[in-house]
Formats: sequence, C-alpha cells, structure tokens
Amino acid sequence: MKEYFAWCCEYNSSSGEGLLAKKFLDKYFKSKKVKILLPKKDFFLKKYVYPYIGILILWFYHLKGKKIIYINYLPLWNFPIFILCPPKTVFGPITGSIQINKITSFKSIIRYFLFPLFYKLSLFFINKRSNKIIFATNILKKYLNRNILNKSLLNFVLLDFKIYKNKTKKKYDLIVYFRKHENKFFKHHFKLINNFVRKKKRVIVVGDKLNIKGINNFGKVNKIFLKKLVQKSKYSLSGDDNLLSLFNLECLKFNLKIIFNNKLKFQIPSYLKKNFIIHNYEK
Repeated sequence: MKEYFAWCCEYNSSSGEGLLAKKFLDKYFKSKKVKILLPKKDFFLKKYVYPYIGILILWFYHLKGKKIIYINYLPLWNFPIFILCPPKTVFGPITGSIQINKITSFKSIIRYFLFPLFYKLSLFFINKRSNKIIFATNILKKYLNRNILNKSLLNFVLLDFKIYKNKTKKKYDLIVYFRKHENKFFKHHFKLINNFVRKKKRVIVVGDKLNIKGINNFGKVNKIFLKKLVQKSKYSLSGDDNLLSLFNLECLKFNLKIIFNNKLKFQIPSYLKKNFIIHNYEK
C-alpha cells in the first residue's frame, strides 16, 4: 500500500479547522496509510506562514515519489497555495466567505473587490489540476462555472450530518458564538441582542467577550460544555459569514432554530429550511 503524506496546519479537535481535517481524512483516507505532518510550534501568524512551509515539505515527499495531501487553512482566495503545491496534490475541503454588508473598513474593501479576482485565479488552477473538487460549504457556489460545478462536491460539512431529538429542559433563550472579526458580527446583530435583553430574555455568549449589559459571557469553552449550553438553549444567532459553520451545525444537530440574515438564505439546503428563522436587518 502506497503511503500518503498529509500537511495540516491544524489538527486539534478543539478547532474548526482541525475537526474539518479529521472528517476529511476519515471520509476519504480511512483505509489508506496516511502520515500526518504538523507544524511544531503555535504562534499568531501560523495561518499565514505554515501553509508555505507545508508546501515545501510536500515538495520534498513528492520528489521522493510519495502521494501527498494538503488539507486545511485552504480559503479559496489564497491562490498561491493552488499554484505552488506539487502536481497531483489532493486538496482538502476548500473554504471561503462572501461580503454581504456595507463596506466599512479596509479589510472589507479587500474582500469585496479583490477576493472575487483571487477566487477566479484559484479556480483556474484547481480546475486544471483536480478531477474532484471539495468545498466545505456552498457559500461560494455563485463563483463556480458549470464545468467546475460538475466535478465539485459542495457542503462537505453536511456529509453524515444528523439531527437528534433534544429533550433537555431549556434554560436560555438565545445562544451566540461571538468572534471579533470584520465579516461576522455587525451593529445590526448587537441591536437584535439588545432587543432580546430588553424583553427580559436570557442571552448567553461563548467565544470572545461581548460587552452588552444583561447577557452572560461564558468565554471560550470546551466542546463538552458547549454541547450542554446548546442543548439548554432555544435559539441561536448566526453571524453574516457562513450559515453552515461548525457552531451552527452543532446548534442544528440539537434542533435549535437559527436566526440569520436574509441575504444568506441561498445557502440553506431545502431539508434544513425549517430550522432557520429568516431576519431582514434592513427593515
């Protein structure tokens, strides 16, 4: 059996990227011999530096005749990865996001004007190199032409996804996974959360601290405690970047209703529509 060498910038079960990598390898390479290559040190610029260190390492094994896999930190805008990886590289689930709100910062200008160009560059090289293209979600579907769609798998995160009965007694009205990020949460989200608080609803927040009076910040929690909080909640509030994030999937798994921006309704698979509550923030 020929051995595969897989580069992962992240392989930790406590991170979204790590969980996605584990799911990918389990789905497609469970019966194969795979050597997982990981960076040795963790530092704040790892997602910008380690992908290129990984590419050099993969070239080393490629020149030795090994089969290679590049897995995570694989956003579609990062076209140099798709250009520089060795021939016949198997790419893990490709991720990405879109800009649906008004341009308010330099980063949002980059997302709105440059990312679509970067997407086209990446897709050109992926199309030349891959017979099967795997996307984590369907959020980038509008950028894919018919030829690419025909050999693509969208919504990889929904493979083997199940919804369970949740009979846990509800203690919280709304749970929010908050991250300080220019493309996730906006003023309209905070206004909605304040409306919940004014109506004496119980709102809890996990992740980064959210400075709104009347909510309960739990901070960064482990997977087991997060599961308990989700099971005790009635509703969840989604950010404006991806309706099929791992947190939203955790909420869907336990039958929570997810409040979301109506501009992202295209992303909802038909069989999950009943689990989402559409909200037009502009009205």
